[in-house]
This record gives sequence, C-alpha cells and structure tokens, in this order.
Amino acid sequence: MLRRTLFFSVVLVSLAFFIEAQQHRQSRTKRSSQTQRHRRRARSLKPPVTSFVTDSGGRELIVRLLDIGQGDATYIRNGSSKVIIDGGPDTAAFGRYLDSLSLNNSTIDVVILSHQHLDHYSGLRELFKTSRHIRVQYFFENKDPAPAVTLAELRDSILSRMDRDSLIYRDTDDPCSNGRPICTITMTGGAKLHLLAPLPNGDGPNNRSAAVKLIGPDSASFTMWLAGDAEHDEINWFDATGYNRNPGIRVNVLKADHHGSCNGVTPRYLELTHPQWVVASLGARNDYGHMHTQAKAIYRTAGVPWYRTDQNGTITIRASGKPGGGFTITPDRPGTDLDGPSDRTSQQGACTMGMK
Repeated sequence: MLRRTLFFSVVLVSLAFFIEAQQHRQSRTKRSSQTQRHRRRARSLKPPVTSFVTDSGGRELIVRLLDIGQGDATYIRNGSSKVIIDGGPDTAAFGRYLDSLSLNNSTIDVVILSHQHLDHYSGLRELFKTSRHIRVQYFFENKDPAPAVTLAELRDSILSRMDRDSLIYRDTDDPCSNGRPICTITMTGGAKLHLLAPLPNGDGPNNRSAAVKLIGPDSASFTMWLAGDAEHDEINWFDATGYNRNPGIRVNVLKADHHGSCNGVTPRYLELTHPQWVVASLGARNDYGHMHTQAKAIYRTAGVPWYRTDQNGTITIRASGKPGGGFTITPDRPGTDLDGPSDRTSQQGACTMGMK
C-alpha cells in the first residue's frame, strides 16, 4: 500500500483538483460539457512531477506486456507502485489479468490511455467496476472528442471517481511541450516514467498517441519506449523534438508501435531508439496483417530480435534495479517468430496508414 505522502507541489495540485471536483458535482450538466470543462482544467493544472515516497517495496522493476488479443495492455510494477498503460479490446480478457495479478481491492497509482482506439481503452472499464474495489489515483488521456459509446462510459466512470475517490484526471495534450515530458512519474522503487504529449494536430488517433519512456531504478541497466499506435508522422515528430536531443529516446527495449505495423517503424526510428529487443502486442490471425513483413525486415536489418504476444503469450521483463544488474525478457511461450496467417493478410504489399 502506498504511503500517501506526496511532494508539496503535488499536494497543492491534488487539492486544486479536489476543489474543482466538488464544484463539478454541484453543477453537473450534460456529459459532453463535463468532458470539455475538465479538459480545460487539466490543461491549466499540469504538475511537473507525480512522486510516491520510496518505501521498502524493493527496487525490482517488472513490466508485463499482456497477451490481450489484438490490442495493447501493459502492467508495470516497481516497489509498491503500480502503473497500467492501456487495457486491451475487451473487459473480460483484461479482467482475468486483474484477477491473476491480484489487483482487486488495491490501488493503481497511474493509468495511461495512449490514444482513443477501442483495442487500447475498452478493457480499462473493468478497473471501475464497483465489485473489484480498485482505486485509481491518476488517469491520463488526451481527451479528444470521440463518439464511441464505450469511451463515453469510461469517461463517465472517471468523472464519478473524481467525486468519490478524488481521482485526478489529466489531459496529456500539450501543444507547447515540444516533446518535453508533461509529467515525470516516480515509482516507489526508484523507476521513473516520462510521459510525453502526443503530436499536436496529429492526423487521426494513432498519430495522437501519448508516449512513455520508462527508466529503471538503475537507468544504465534498463530503459523502455512505449508509444501506442504512433505512425510515421508522429515518429518523425519524436525525431524533431527537444526530448530526443536530451535525454533522447535510446532504450534497451522498444514496444513496437502500432502492433508491429509497417507504418509504426522506420530505419531512422531504430537508429534513434537503438533497442536490444522489440516486443509487440497483437492478436493471432488478426485482420490487419500485424506483424508486417516490412516491419520485421527493418528489425532484422538492424539485428534486433523480438517477441510477440500472439505467438509468445505474455512477455515479462524484469530489471533488478541494482547497478549493472541488467534485465531479462521471459515470454510465457518461448520460440522463434514464425510467419503465420496474421503475417500474410491484408496489409502485405502496400503499407496502409491509419489502420487500428
């Protein structure tokens, strides 16, 4: 259980959000107006750091890329801190992981929705089922208007928890950030997440993906880059930002953008990230051609091996957090990538942009 002591600046911001949440309760209007109102508030109140005081939970960092089907869901634990990035395409599959990871009756410190596609957000609704007794402290998303009923349900749940649990609902969109982190999340074991705003005015949800650089307790031993479904436009923007110049996006592990689509990688992107491993989240026999043979050719040319959830199951990464301790990657089902049916379908040949 996290100690509830936060840095003074974060306490002030939390108090500001709590007061505004009470005002929101007293003047509740239609759902659309609520969402726009909270978007404006989130933009005006952006704490630079969200920190949880270090405790005895240990320094080991554990990252699980969940075998969630055709979608994305990542669980991160360090010390007693817990972070979830995306929740996959359906509540049933995500709910089974909440059970197996013993997350019921617990606190999830941070939830990040990379972008507004159902295969990333739908499962997150399971976090807010009252029967699970899960408390979420921070929820980040870009809050772009979206017509999907399931996303509206998720946002309604978030807004209700602002009142009940003082959940802090943050907008990841910051067109003035130039790629600088809009927030640094420090976990109790010493790991950090730099949360980067999406491409301003990106063309479609994929190129509006928030990105995360995960830095292990020993930054020299482990780093990881996760950028949702970012495509070439946003990848080029990452290259041009100030963050890429300092501290840079060179990492040990790259989560393949857009489930291993050909529009989620370029040779230049691998030069920037320079990963030792790539991990990809995708569903077996999917309709989109993930992983694309062009993407795999780029990885092979760069000499980078990969695991993929459709063939290897859940992929677990462990970093000891000790200086020089390194990291391990362990899939549920070891084995070499095979060109299965999902590699030979609609996306082969031309590289199609904008696919889910």
